[in-house]
Amino acid sequence: MDVDIFTQTPAAAAGELGRLGAVAQSTPSPRVPASEPMRPDYGQAVLATWRQLIDDGSLTIDEPALAGTARPALVRCNAATAERLGLVEGEPATVRTEHGAITLPLALADLPDGVVWLPGNSPGSRVRTQLGVGHGELVGVSR
Repeated sequence: MDVDIFTQTPAAAAGELGRLGAVAQSTPSPRVPASEPMRPDYGQAVLATWRQLIDDGSLTIDEPALAGTARPALVRCNAATAERLGLVEGEPATVRTEHGAITLPLALADLPDGVVWLPGNSPGSRVRTQLGVGHGELVGVSR
């Protein structure tokens, strides 16, 4: 970036970082009480969601070749959660809130028990728009 930060050698850079660490460690950590983990009731799960690298974002508008490389939109959960909720891999699963619902095929994944995952902004899955919630909220889940 054409900026000289005056670290001419790796040893000089390590020395600068060492001095920064000593300052950062002298600052007290904030004291925040731990919150209770969510406990989903029967037919519920905790929602995990994030956007896929290639999704329905503005950069894929009028780019069908790029959009065609996107991962399929799926509901994901682990085998124990699927069994508890009566879900079957490959079959439709519905994630719902009072605001709306998203129904997609189910795929088993390495996720914590009691968690269901949806892509944030993929075809058929626009979580915030359709469900009105985000990551960490309790949602209903059914076949």
